[in-house]
Amino acid sequence: MSARSPTLCTRLDALRTDLRSRRLATAGAVVVGLVTVPFHWLGFVLGGALVALVQPSIRRGLLAGLGFGVLSWLVFALWLAGRGDLVLYLGMGQVLTVSTAVPLVGSLLGALARGIR
Repeated sequence: MSARSPTLCTRLDALRTDLRSRRLATAGAVVVGLVTVPFHWLGFVLGGALVALVQPSIRRGLLAGLGFGVLSWLVFALWLAGRGDLVLYLGMGQVLTVSTAVPLVGSLLGALARGIR
C-alpha cells in the first residue's frame, strides 16, 4: 500500500506555521502577481489571493492582500516617475482615483480567498 499524499489544505497549514517557508511563499506570490499585472487587471486578484493564502489568519491575509495592492500601485508610480510622467498622472483626477482603486480593491477581493480555508 502506498502512503497517502498530503492534501492541499495540509500543505497550506504546514506552510502557514513555518515562518521561513511562509516568507518565501509570500515573496514568490508577490513576484507572480507583479509579473501577471501588466498583462491583465486580474493579476491584482491573483496576487492578492496568492499572498493571502499563505498567511496564518484571515486578518493577516487581508492585510497582505492590501499590501500587495499598495505595492502594485507604488511599482506603477515608480515606472511613471522613471518616464517623467508622474506629475502629469497625479493631476489627472478621475484617472488617478480609478487607477488607485483598481489595485487596492482587486487585491482585497483576491485576498478574500483566504476565508475559504
